[in-house]
Amino acid sequence: MNKHQLINLLEKYAAKKANSREKQAVDIFFKKVQEQEDYPLANLNQEKGNKIFQRIEDKIKLREVTTKKYWRRVMASAVVLVLLVSSVFLSLILDNTVTQIAVKGEKKHIELNDGSKIFLNSGSKISYTENFKENRKLTLEGEAFFEVAPNPDKPFIIKSGHIETKVLGTSFNINAFNDGNEIVSVNSGIVEVVNQNNPSQRIMLTKNMQLNFKLGNDFQLSKEKSENYNAWTKNTIVLKNTSLGETARILENWFDVNIEFKNPKVNKLVISGKFKEEKLETILKSIALIKDLKFEYKTPKHIIIREQEDIKN
Repeated sequence: MNKHQLINLLEKYAAKKANSREKQAVDIFFKKVQEQEDYPLANLNQEKGNKIFQRIEDKIKLREVTTKKYWRRVMASAVVLVLLVSSVFLSLILDNTVTQIAVKGEKKHIELNDGSKIFLNSGSKISYTENFKENRKLTLEGEAFFEVAPNPDKPFIIKSGHIETKVLGTSFNINAFNDGNEIVSVNSGIVEVVNQNNPSQRIMLTKNMQLNFKLGNDFQLSKEKSENYNAWTKNTIVLKNTSLGETARILENWFDVNIEFKNPKVNKLVISGKFKEEKLETILKSIALIKDLKFEYKTPKHIIIREQEDIKN
């Protein structure tokens, strides 16, 4: 929504011609305006906001003096703020955008109104419109496993990082925790992956195929059991030549902790293994034993990992 569309909406609201959804959007917007009275404005000051409001007021011809004063104050503030936030904030409201978040330490099952199911990993989120059945597009940040309900007329499209994944009905996993290094793994059906930066670069994936996208490189394909890539949905961590830095990120998301390496070079060490429904301390002990490391709790949520020789010194 641009500035002129917002002004038209405000005019409808003031003239009591706005529908219930538009009225709700403006009410929420005004509430945000009043909550942010000290917002650091950039390109539009209060005087200019008043001038824009005056043009609106001339059209609406408000009669009550008290109403004029109220609208002058609120709407002028709204116009001032619109250049900074309205295009994002109001468009989200009017489009009824839904955001689902799985915070650190949490995993979330989501069922969409088209019948598709999503399992959202810790530290991840998805966004989509409320009328998803008609507009089957969503944005993913983090990792999710999808079971897509078939609909040949309306493909299911996911934007994650620098890639777009399109399907009709299938199950697959997308790991987009690292922007510019996304992984798609297919469990069933057929998936098309497109490089958003280069739409001519696209590929079809089938069962047990994986695509690893790295920004600036060609698609890298592999073939192995896809269950390893969505093992997290069964509370299992699978590590395959995984760096300790990446392992730490996984553990931070799963257990809502902060892991710090005393020596940065340690996070480049790699490890392989599988941990099913294990406690954090058990996993850390295994890693410490295999890599000759030592871990300690600085606080219940802050863990330090050191090399054994650091302790001796």
